Amino acid sequence: MNSKWPKVMLISAITSLWLLYDISTAVEAPGPALAILQYALLACSLVALIGTAVMYATEKR
Repeated sequence: MNSKWPKVMLISAITSLWLLYDISTAVEAPGPALAILQYALLACSLVALIGTAVMYATEKR
């Protein structure tokens, strides 16, 4: 059985790492709307990463 969860985990991990890098290396503070968007996207990608890891771990083989 070919699972889709490793692919989704990889995409979520790359997105999380990219957003963390982007937020931590910013030269100047972003506007409030952009900051809220970045943190919301980071939260969603981290939730997706955790969720896919759980789904992959509990998948029936």
